[in-house]
Amino acid sequence: MNKIEALKLYENSIKILKNNQHEKGGFYASPPGTRYPFIYPRDHSIDILGAIAGGLMDEAKKGLEFMLKSQKPSGEFSQRYDVDGNDASYKDLQIDGNGLILFALGKYFEATGGSFFEEMADKEFVLKHWETIEKAVEFILMNKNEEVDLIHTINSIHEYPAYEHGFEIYANSACCAGIFAAVKMGQAIDKDMSKWESEAVTIKEAILTRMYSPRRRSFIKCIRVKDKSSNPIGYDAFASAVIDVDAVEYAPAYFELIDEHDVKNLATVKRIHENLWDKEIGGLNRYPELWGRNNGGYGPWCHFTCQLANHYTAVDNQDMAEMYLGWVVDMAHNYLLPEHISTIERFEMWLEDYTNAKILRDSKMTMIENTRNHPKWKYGLAYVTIPLIWPHAEYIRAYVNYMDKFHSQIK
Repeated sequence: MNKIEALKLYENSIKILKNNQHEKGGFYASPPGTRYPFIYPRDHSIDILGAIAGGLMDEAKKGLEFMLKSQKPSGEFSQRYDVDGNDASYKDLQIDGNGLILFALGKYFEATGGSFFEEMADKEFVLKHWETIEKAVEFILMNKNEEVDLIHTINSIHEYPAYEHGFEIYANSACCAGIFAAVKMGQAIDKDMSKWESEAVTIKEAILTRMYSPRRRSFIKCIRVKDKSSNPIGYDAFASAVIDVDAVEYAPAYFELIDEHDVKNLATVKRIHENLWDKEIGGLNRYPELWGRNNGGYGPWCHFTCQLANHYTAVDNQDMAEMYLGWVVDMAHNYLLPEHISTIERFEMWLEDYTNAKILRDSKMTMIENTRNHPKWKYGLAYVTIPLIWPHAEYIRAYVNYMDKFHSQIK
């Protein structure tokens, strides 16, 4: 890995976070004038985690304030917001947003001292928003199926109900981790957390048993169930299991429900790497090409690549950590990271498929034009939506962890 370029990408990623936070606190998913000039709770929460890792605590707090104020009366957070915090959703419930916001808030609280440094911890902020935290947790638990103790979702991280409608692993891991974060914050301000803690433990156990396949030695993507109240779920109209490899099957470790060294996680990551590392371009794809939903062409995603770089750092595998993180550094264009990267051939194949099927939305036309006009097109690569803020946040986290672990070897 080019250490000088890696540092420059880190420094620019810090600038990207700062420059793409609206004065009211929301982090744009991509800058105004590009494809995603909105605030999405999922992207926004990861941006907050990146801000914390990069020492931008004021920005992290401001981002949390924006999102916590934007909660619906039901306790749900919308799929996306405008810069004023108004609901700008165009898709159905994505409950992982609730978990992610609580998880990010918990990380902010830990970074200020948490329950370890009483004089430093931002308890005042937690107390100020405690009612919002309560409503967020209770909304998650409203969507829990009591037969299998898992959280029901319609859309999750890929926003693709065909493979995510039911009990999906990323959403469940995020929600479970969010409840655990709420428990820790509640305990720090002397609240009785026994009920929530019991619920979180139950959900965690269900994830680690119902969503793990011992024969595959891997977590699975989703248990497909149409209705959250289905009982027994075996007779639900959707009842099936999505067992295709997916980058987010790493979610239990990503959200710290299991240790990075846990054999379940090690085996899952091995399966992800073997099946999703792109043999032509490098980098990590998010799911198999055969899913047929490859907006902008099938190809690797920088933020998922950064997530596994973090894993390899955590398990002391410097060679693999460098391979993953180094790929992100090499693929940056002017120290900017795209949503994902494809080849021209794959890009045009996707465009043909969607055009012939008449499922190419008008909103994709700007993306298509920008991709074809990007300088990397001349080199045979399709850079789709650049910059996307999320991968910059994940890169900050991965770079900081890498430096902390291996700094003595790379001075």
